[in-house]
Formats: sequence, structure tokens, C-alpha cells
Amino acid sequence: MSKVTVIGAGNVGATCANVLAHKDIVKEVVLLDIVGNLAKGKALDSWQQAPIDYYSTHLVGTDDYAATADSDIVVITAGVPRKPGMSRDDLISTNAKIVNSVTESIMKHSSNPIIIVVSNPLDVMTYASWKSSGLDSSRVMGMAGILDTARYRAFLAEALNVSPKDIQAVLMGGHGDTMVPLPRYTTVSGIPVTELLDSETIEKIVDRTRVGGGELVQLMGTSAWYAPGAAA
Repeated sequence: MSKVTVIGAGNVGATCANVLAHKDIVKEVVLLDIVGNLAKGKALDSWQQAPIDYYSTHLVGTDDYAATADSDIVVITAGVPRKPGMSRDDLISTNAKIVNSVTESIMKHSSNPIIIVVSNPLDVMTYASWKSSGLDSSRVMGMAGILDTARYRAFLAEALNVSPKDIQAVLMGGHGDTMVPLPRYTTVSGIPVTELLDSETIEKIVDRTRVGGGELVQLMGTSAWYAPGAAA
């Protein structure tokens, strides 16, 4: 893969760019933000990390969409994060305008990218980006399936005192209260989780997964960024 662009150099976007660089699977990561010096500074900081962590992905920061030209993948993290007491749906009006504008700017410079949406409320923003892009629906997606499944696996690993790497899980539905973790399709090193935990404990973990993002907002006063950035 040649080029990935991350739109938004806030906590989630910067984390996404940094994680992607560490994987060393793309030649260049472009980090774009309307605050150009913020994107340039974070990209430069990550690039200076390369000799320490031994990766060769080059990072570029910018506020100019021309620098995103011919991107293979574009990750949209731009938008207003949640604050305590807010639901994801409270962000629809503001973030829809941002995501639509970002998508239109992307498409002026990249003809057929894959677009991955992170902005909340994620399911609605993914639809908005798809409509604005004119791309086939298979090329526009949200990252929530990865994030929600990761949270579910992390909570199970904590309860069982095992590595998250040993847990295989399936989670369906939207990003929020409508998500549906599936314990009967969840295993720990091949052993069904229903044989390792009682139904009450599993249900508590399922409920915690559904409000996993809200728990972090309450703790930090804003939306999470490490796991969402890595999930994207």
C-alpha cells in the first residue's frame, strides 16, 4: 500500500497515524487538520520516533487537501468529541456538516479511495460520508465493529485473567446501545466462554461493552482515543 490519509490531528487521528506507522505496512501517512501546525507537529514527532521503534513509514502533516492526492485509504476522525452527559446522537448536526465537507474535499483529490469513518455518531456519519462520496457502498465503512469487539474482549480477558489475544468474539449491530455481543460465539482458546463464566457475569460484561465509550467519557471528560485510533 502506498498512501493513507488521516483527517483530523486530534487525539484519535494522531493515535491512528502513529499506530499505522508502527505497523510499517504503508509508505506514507498524511495527517491533515485545519490547524496545520498541529498536524505538522504531530507528524514530525511521530517521524522522529521511527529510528527508536524501527519503522520506515514516512509521516507528513498538512492543512492542504492537495497533499492527500491519490490516497489508497482515508480515515475520517474529524468532528466534535462527546462530553459528559452527551449521547453520540447529540453530535449529529455538527459532525454531519464536518464529515460531508471533509468527504467532498477528499474526493476532489482521490478518485476511488476506501474511506473509514471514526467520527460520532459513527453509523450516521458513515452513511453521510458514503452519500457525499458517490463511492460504492463497499468502499465506505465505520470502524466500530473492531472497537466494540475489542472492548468486549478486553472486559472478558479481565474477568478471566487471560490474554485478550486468546479470546475470539463476534459482535453485531450498531455502535452504541443497539450493539449485540454474542457470547455463544465467543471462545477462549477454543473453549466457549459460557463454560467459563456464569450467565450473570457475562451479561454484566455485555452491558458494560454497550456503554464502553460512555464509561471513558465519564472518566476522562471526553471521548476515548487509544482504542478508537488503533481500531481505525
